[in-house]
Amino acid sequence: MHIDAKIENDGLVVFVNKKPFEIAYPSEIWKKTPLKVRQTLLENITFATTHYLPLVLGDKKAVYEMKFPLLESYFFRNQMCDLLDCENADGKPHLSYIRRFYNLDFEFKNGTSTAPDFECGKVWEEGLQAQGLRLQNASHSEVAVIPFTFGKESLATFALCLELGIKPVLVYCEEPVQPYEAEYKLKELEKIRKKYNVPIYHIKNGTGLFRYGKAFPGVKQTEIGWGTQTTILTMMMIPFVYAHKAKYIFFGSEYSNNEYHVNNGWKVFHSYDQTSFWTNQQDSIVQILTVDQCRVRATFEPLDEINIFYMLHHRYPDLGKYQFSCFAEEPLVGGGQWCHNCYKCSRMFIFARACGIDPYSIGFKEDILAKKGMFDHYLGKKYATGSAHELDFAFYSAMQKGVKSPYIEEFKKKKLGKMKPWKWYVDHFTSIKPYCNLPEKYEKKLMEIYGEELREFRKIMK
Repeated sequence: MHIDAKIENDGLVVFVNKKPFEIAYPSEIWKKTPLKVRQTLLENITFATTHYLPLVLGDKKAVYEMKFPLLESYFFRNQMCDLLDCENADGKPHLSYIRRFYNLDFEFKNGTSTAPDFECGKVWEEGLQAQGLRLQNASHSEVAVIPFTFGKESLATFALCLELGIKPVLVYCEEPVQPYEAEYKLKELEKIRKKYNVPIYHIKNGTGLFRYGKAFPGVKQTEIGWGTQTTILTMMMIPFVYAHKAKYIFFGSEYSNNEYHVNNGWKVFHSYDQTSFWTNQQDSIVQILTVDQCRVRATFEPLDEINIFYMLHHRYPDLGKYQFSCFAEEPLVGGGQWCHNCYKCSRMFIFARACGIDPYSIGFKEDILAKKGMFDHYLGKKYATGSAHELDFAFYSAMQKGVKSPYIEEFKKKKLGKMKPWKWYVDHFTSIKPYCNLPEKYEKKLMEIYGEELREFRKIMK
């Protein structure tokens, strides 16, 4: 396999066996990215988006027409720690992907890896001076770049920024293997831009076609590649960080992303790139790429997924109505934001019922709890990521609230007798969990907000 890349006027083009895949930025953003940073991104984004392709295509070696990427060891570890989960999802023998990936050969051109230098870091100081501000005591609002998906975490992170006085910059990176999302999201982004008067951008991400092997006809669908998504997104945010002199990149990774199960003595993480540990690694990547001017932080690390869902729709309902958490691999129903057929749709629907939120008020058109085959990932044998622990709680809560469904009856038969007492679940899901990646300056205020919302959440669970 031969891989090359080049810098264009509006971004990068990655070539896999001479076939081009474009990563296109708004031209005004790309032009503000220092030249040395552009070259560093070319080497590292190219490798990060392609180094798993030999596994997908059955090759043993990849030849890169570029220098060794500075951050290669980060990508290797991230991919290695995700492959056990990919084996489960793809129905492959234990350690089969791990062995093949470990044995891959990579060849690079001679030369020293490119890295940003002191001159790149001066961009922040010069930007502040241009505004007539002193670096030591600048009174302007700090800027946070948010990889914006319309999911509950990114919407709630946006809302928190508005509440805390942080200037949010929203960046939607298109996922082409989810073909029904872009048209809807771009239209809704324009509504948000007009309503909230915030900077909003769109990245055309051709390398996203590598996921599921979609770029290569005849290749069997695989989960390999999804587990590095947020690490790649972290690097893709760097031009916006430079353009806006951003202090932070915010992800909404929740506490349950740290969950894993053990298979033959090996920890199998379901979302390794969103664990607390790996957020630290993403922070290190950004420190390197911005010469220690920007940090990666996780806004919801002390909370569980269902807490974030509740807070979005309870505290920020004007933004909650935009939630789009569907995989969007099938057509969306009724002009809304849900396909009503995927694992994410079913998960969000039962969350709504568990939290006493009307699912039809957030865009659902059909009763997911009345459709067959929607919870095979929980009540059957179908594999899916996401915390089953939280689904236990969500079904338990929906049952307590008197929700009627064949799935509720199945839950009673298959799950309820093996579960802990209801009080244990209420206590667990209304508590602050350990954290290490909240933005330090805003930690006290964030904990006040989370305390308020958890107390309200507890009230509806009695």
